[in-house]
Amino acid sequence: MTFTIQWKKNGVFITFKGIVQSQTLIDANNYLLSNADFDSLDFQIFDFSDVEDFKATTYDMSIIGTMNNAQTIFNKKIKVAFITSDHYILEQINEYKSYMHKTDWEIRSFTNLKEAKKWVDS
Repeated sequence: MTFTIQWKKNGVFITFKGIVQSQTLIDANNYLLSNADFDSLDFQIFDFSDVEDFKATTYDMSIIGTMNNAQTIFNKKIKVAFITSDHYILEQINEYKSYMHKTDWEIRSFTNLKEAKKWVDS
């Protein structure tokens, strides 16, 4: 497994390492969406800072974006922070954001965990 999930009282940290395959990203997303605590989450932080290679494509991000958009009826407002400085991953995050732009989910990218935590706590 190339990701770990750490549940907090009002949020979740998902850390990816190594090579991230598209199915791994989809599996992590499905795990979050199917968890009983999803409805009460205030934030999600996805940390891609230790990723060696990111194999998810624009198509994969459209799947995740469509799935998450459908879940906004269960959790209407949540902050989603992505941590990366990788250009390709940032492009894929922007693709994901295009599926979420008409929702009340707030989505931002950061280069480090400290900034992401500060934002989700604000």
